[in-house]
Amino acid sequence: MAQTKPDAELVKAESLFAQGDLSNAKKALQSLLARQPNSVAALNMLTSLLLVEDDPENAAKQIGRAVKLMPNDPKVLTNYGYCLFRQGDFKHAEIQFRKSLQLEPKQASAYVGLGRLQLTQLKSAEGLSALKQAMRLDPKQEDSFFFASEAYGVDKNLSMQIDSLQKYLDLKPKFYPERVQNAEALLVFFRELEKGEPAKVSDPTRTYELPVQPFFGLMIVEAYVNKEGPYRFLVDTGATSTVLSNALLDHLKIMPIATATVKCVGGSGKTATKLCKASSLKIGELEISNLPVASFDNQIFAGLIDGVLGTADLGDFLIALDYPDKSIVLTPQSSTTRDRSLQADGTQGSRSAFRILGNLILVPVSINHQPAKNFLFDTGAVTSTLSKRQAASFGVKDDTPNSAVDIQFAGACGVTESVLSVPRVNLAFGGLKLDYDQILAVELKEISKEVQTEVSGILGGDFFSKYKVVIDYQNTTVSFE
Repeated sequence: MAQTKPDAELVKAESLFAQGDLSNAKKALQSLLARQPNSVAALNMLTSLLLVEDDPENAAKQIGRAVKLMPNDPKVLTNYGYCLFRQGDFKHAEIQFRKSLQLEPKQASAYVGLGRLQLTQLKSAEGLSALKQAMRLDPKQEDSFFFASEAYGVDKNLSMQIDSLQKYLDLKPKFYPERVQNAEALLVFFRELEKGEPAKVSDPTRTYELPVQPFFGLMIVEAYVNKEGPYRFLVDTGATSTVLSNALLDHLKIMPIATATVKCVGGSGKTATKLCKASSLKIGELEISNLPVASFDNQIFAGLIDGVLGTADLGDFLIALDYPDKSIVLTPQSSTTRDRSLQADGTQGSRSAFRILGNLILVPVSINHQPAKNFLFDTGAVTSTLSKRQAASFGVKDDTPNSAVDIQFAGACGVTESVLSVPRVNLAFGGLKLDYDQILAVELKEISKEVQTEVSGILGGDFFSKYKVVIDYQNTTVSFE
């Protein structure tokens, strides 16, 4: 039987997409679909394009049509997995990737999807195995090298992290320009760090108890940087790294190595940051040397703190944030504690798994007793909030009468004045529940775009600051006592 000749417009769209010309590729696909609305290949390609453009709603519509037309097409199932990942449904995303590979085992993009899912649980060995399979199947699949660099970062294998980033950039990636710019900055930064082990704890075998100054549901610690201080640091699970104010960098004469863009709450949702290296950071008896740090320039926090302590830098320890006792206890963990059962240390109802994306902790939170959505677990936030996209699902939008509130919402990226209020919301997580007569909603699109999964809200200190919160990075769980 003779093979069907590919539609010329589909071939044209594929070529334009490969060149990075998204606008004209989309026009070609839309023209083709106007004539052939049931073209699965065109629907699938348009889904890929819309995901690159960060239009998850329309991407989901296109792949939904394709799945109905060809429910067992491997490429369609792979893209369906990516749409589910973008929606934050990690469980069903994995099901689609694995089903796709059963039907067609030689799909690099499906292995990339599986690798990313493993990395959200900090399973670097499993993640690297999947990503290396993607590299073997398609050496020009740029995403496999980018995410492999993250996997090597989990293992603190700096030389391989550098090697993977260089290979990613050598492929001259056409999409995600901010990611490419940050990869270039990180490559310069990591090469400077390679002269010594990064974030090295002087004695990782002992337990540390750090005194805390409480502040409206937040935890602040005093720290010495490069043997000067003390300076005030906010303890922040919502920070991608440890951060120093620009004023402190200037005072300590710490020179920037590179400049990157960081996504965060407040302002436009993103801001420039300097990548630097602190020779030492000392909190109580805990001392960390050769510490990668970033900068922030936010006058809102200028009188309160000098920096932010990212808890990911303490991830080799079991981290107990004891709010009632006003202390932080760091307990060393060995590799043998990996994948221990959830029932350890208390009841299962007070313990929940989380995912890690870009060093941010995402936890499953049920809103009004509905299936859980992903919230940023943020000890640096005073109050919990919804995303504006989530608020819209409850019928509250910018143009909804009486929805806007005259409140300035401050975050690391500046001040947001466009804040909404959503009435009668219940949040539930890890056995804890809290009712809100009114809850705020702010824009979280930039963070969702950065981590490529939906962030539906922020779980702040008002929710958990009456408890002892135990964060276990090795097993990606958080518990309340």
